Amino acid sequence: MAIKPERILYRRAIALLFLFSTLLALSSVSAGQAVPRYEVFGGFSYLRFDSPTIGYADYSNLTGWNLGATVNVTHSLGVALDVSGHYGSQMNAYNYMVGPQYSWRKEKYQIFAHGFIGKAQNTVNITEPIFNGNVVEATRNGFESVGRVYAGGGGFDWYLTPRFTIRVLQADFLDTQTFAATQHDIRVSTGLVFHFGQVGKRRTR
Repeated sequence: MAIKPERILYRRAIALLFLFSTLLALSSVSAGQAVPRYEVFGGFSYLRFDSPTIGYADYSNLTGWNLGATVNVTHSLGVALDVSGHYGSQMNAYNYMVGPQYSWRKEKYQIFAHGFIGKAQNTVNITEPIFNGNVVEATRNGFESVGRVYAGGGGFDWYLTPRFTIRVLQADFLDTQTFAATQHDIRVSTGLVFHFGQVGKRRTR
């Protein structure tokens, strides 16, 4: 069976992501500079949902929130948890993901890349009549589908204080499978990151 071109491109993108992540890990800060043990992120998010795959005429522009938490195991490697919810007039999309994150840290900023796997939960809010013969007996509102999600991306954080950074941009490509179809979505987020704990010696500025 032939592999679809979009799946080939997706696999190549994932391979490049992990190659880039490895290079970032090799370029980590020196052992003498501290990094936070925990990072907690919260902010605004936009999702371009691939709704033609489930019968819509065009893509759906959804807005919502993105929350995340990272436990840094070393100066460059961490384990990240990512949760997001996006909403539109006829659709809601939730994603629950976890995966590795690599960070390249400088004095005033950091660049990071990550790969995720998890669960996608999408709901289409439309009304469908329920017939008994030719008579409409009731209506059904909302159709929900739960499936898997793969994601890859990264972002850029700018240090405000030793405790807070601003997440200038986080961009991710999401490959979800719900309603017996595969969606290719793009998510962009921004917000604040709170840091506490430390790995290594105290940060010097």
